[in-house]
Parts: sequence; structure tokens; C-alpha cells
Amino acid sequence: MRGVAIAYGITFLSGLVLAFAGITPQMHHVAYPLLALLTSAVGVALALRVADTTRLLVLVAIGVGIWLLNSTSVLLGAQSFAEWVDSSVFIGITLILGRLLVGTSLDTLPVSASTNSTFAQRATRTHRNA
Repeated sequence: MRGVAIAYGITFLSGLVLAFAGITPQMHHVAYPLLALLTSAVGVALALRVADTTRLLVLVAIGVGIWLLNSTSVLLGAQSFAEWVDSSVFIGITLILGRLLVGTSLDTLPVSASTNSTFAQRATRTHRNA
């Protein structure tokens, strides 16, 4: 839930900033969707950072959470049911881009110095019981 709140909140706030800056879908047919996609991907990347994982299950959970949260726009009459279903493509692209922004930094865990020294001690120790 925290990841969904982070990703959705960043997307919502960036939409407000774009609106205050005068960047609207009607005036900027190309720039607005690209900026919305980028800021949404940054939101997903930050949500993954906070979750400290890039597991597929977490990524899918964030996507489903955002998609269900967007269903409120159908209830409010801001978009049709078909448009809401079509938004799953945009959300999928956002998830992929957000995952790509994180990169491999969460996949590889640093090996601590104590683990290395323990391994070196075991490797140089002679077998006394043999």
C-alpha cells in the first residue's frame, strides 16, 4: 500500500505542477503525455526504492493498486470505463520504465567485509580432524 501511495502521490502532485505551469493535454499534445509518463515512472522507481526490492510481485502489486485507485475517475465521471481499462497499457509502460530507472542497484547486495574475512579464515585453516 505504501508503494501505491508513493507512486500515485508523486503522479498526482506532478499533474498539479504541470497544470499550474500551463502544460495541459490540450495545449501540449506531445510534451504532456511524455512528462506524465516520466513523472509516473519516477514515482514507481521511488516506490521500489522505499520497498527496497524490485521483485515482480511488488511491481505488479503497485501497478494493480494504481489501476484500482484510478477507477475512482470512472465513479466521478472523469473517464469512461473503456478508457479506464485502456489505461492499463499506460500503467504497464510506467511500471516498466520505473523498474528500468531503478536499474540493478537493488538487485545486488554488497558483501560485507566480515563475510569476506570469515571465508578467508576458513580457506586457510588446516583440517586437523582428518
